[in-house]
Amino acid sequence: MKITVCFLLLLLVCSVSTGKPKTNSVRVQQPFPQDLRTVLREMTSSLAVLKVEMTSLQEVNQASAAKLKELEKQEAVVAQQEAEIKMLKQNLKAQQVAFSASLVSEGSQTIGPFNTHTTLIFKHVLTNIGSAYDPNTGMFTAPVRGVYHFEWHIGVHGSTTAAVLVKNTNHIFAASEHQSSHYGSTSQGAELLLEAGDVVFVRLWKSTKIASQNYGAP
Repeated sequence: MKITVCFLLLLLVCSVSTGKPKTNSVRVQQPFPQDLRTVLREMTSSLAVLKVEMTSLQEVNQASAAKLKELEKQEAVVAQQEAEIKMLKQNLKAQQVAFSASLVSEGSQTIGPFNTHTTLIFKHVLTNIGSAYDPNTGMFTAPVRGVYHFEWHIGVHGSTTAAVLVKNTNHIFAASEHQSSHYGSTSQGAELLLEAGDVVFVRLWKSTKIASQNYGAP
């Protein structure tokens, strides 16, 4: 019995030693189906998290876009208000208009007569607040719409004088005076509703004279 057992053991050892030689190649272990399910679960979970984050970012972007649009509206309103304030300031500045002028700065001068109505140019300007009166043309230009008061004073020595206030091309009021040998004067006034850009000036009536006297302070 002992001899038989030893023989069997020897055969087993020989069979093991005469088997295929071992190789150094590395065999890649393929994942088991259970491992694939785990990976899929993790990927699904990651995709769900990404979807939540994308939804959150979209909501943030929409809120930012709405806020930006609201800011743009507010900027437009502020710009419009600034333009209105600027216009109001300009109108307020333009409303402060007044002027006083005469034909000569000193001494006396007789103008006329002429064959046609002639614009009187009051070159000696005492005040011209707002610069609405042009001493080169004798015309006042309304800077803004409003009611304006005008007065004009004329005189003549031993003759007839007449001057009419003109709005654009329309004669408004006239003042006249006739003196045979002495100096006489007359005046007239009017309140006119003017639009911005309307012009007002005084015309000497044709065939009449006007005497201007300015002797300054005594």
